[in-house]
Amino acid sequence: MSGSRNAVCLVVAAMLFGCGGNDACEKPEPYQDSIEGPRIEVPEGLTELQPSRELRVPEASPPPPRPEDAPCLELPPSYTKPGR
Repeated sequence: MSGSRNAVCLVVAAMLFGCGGNDACEKPEPYQDSIEGPRIEVPEGLTELQPSRELRVPEASPPPPRPEDAPCLELPPSYTKPGR
């Protein structure tokens, strides 16, 4: 009985520690460090690229600061109504 109780305690502890302390949303993603590159130079004899078909990506505004105790945005929203 003691062995199974220890095993259950270990499983519960692993589940609790596995879900806590996730700071994955605090690390910048690789795409956030991307920069605009030079225009593509079309080799002679090929059709020029159409400037009207280029994708213009606007500068992003900095995100508002998040409170220290705010959950990670990767978590699903709560489905309960406030006050219930």
